[in-house]
Amino acid sequence: MTAASRLPVTLLLQQLAQGDRAALDQLYAALYPELKRVARARLHSGGRADGSLHTTTLVHETFLRLVAAQELRLEDRRHFFAYAARTMRSVIVDEARAWLAERRGGGAAHVTLSSADDEGICAGSDEPLAVHEALTRLATLEPELAEVVEMRYFGGYTEDEIAELLQLSERTVRRRWDKARAWLLLALGDGTAAG
Repeated sequence: MTAASRLPVTLLLQQLAQGDRAALDQLYAALYPELKRVARARLHSGGRADGSLHTTTLVHETFLRLVAAQELRLEDRRHFFAYAARTMRSVIVDEARAWLAERRGGGAAHVTLSSADDEGICAGSDEPLAVHEALTRLATLEPELAEVVEMRYFGGYTEDEIAELLQLSERTVRRRWDKARAWLLLALGDGTAAG
C-alpha cells in the first residue's frame, strides 16, 4: 500500500459519496485485486463442496454489500478496508449459519484461532460463528481489540496492514491481537479454538 495507490481510492470514494456512479466501476477495478488477495487469505483454496465460500464469491458479495449500504460514508482507504473486513465477517458468518442449518453431521475441516493466520477460515465449520458471537461480546468491552480481531481473523489483514490502516504501531497491533485472542480462547471455553 503505497501513498500513490491511496490517493486514487480516496478520490474515487469521495466522488462516489458525491453521487458519481461512474466512480463505482473505477473503484471496483482499483480495489478488486486487493479484496481478492484478502479474501484468498481468509478462505481455503477456492472453496469446497461442503459449503465453503469461494474467494470470488466472497469478494463479490462483500463489494455488493458495500455498495448497497446507502448510508455508508467511506472517507478514505482506511475506512473502506475496515468496513470491508466487517462486511467479510458478515458474509462468512452468514455462510457458516447457512452451513450449520443444513448440516447433518460433522467431519468438516476445522480452523482454529491459532491456525487461522496460516490456513484461513472455513465457512463450512461452526468456528466462524462462535468467534463472531464472542467477538460481539468483546466489542462491548474492548472495541479496539475487537476491531483488530475483525480485521485479522475475518478480514485477513497482516499486522503491518492493520497498523497502517489504523495508524498504530505494529507492536500495538500485536499486543491487541494477543490480548484479544487470549480473551476469545477463554470465551470460547471448550478448548476447540486453542488448536
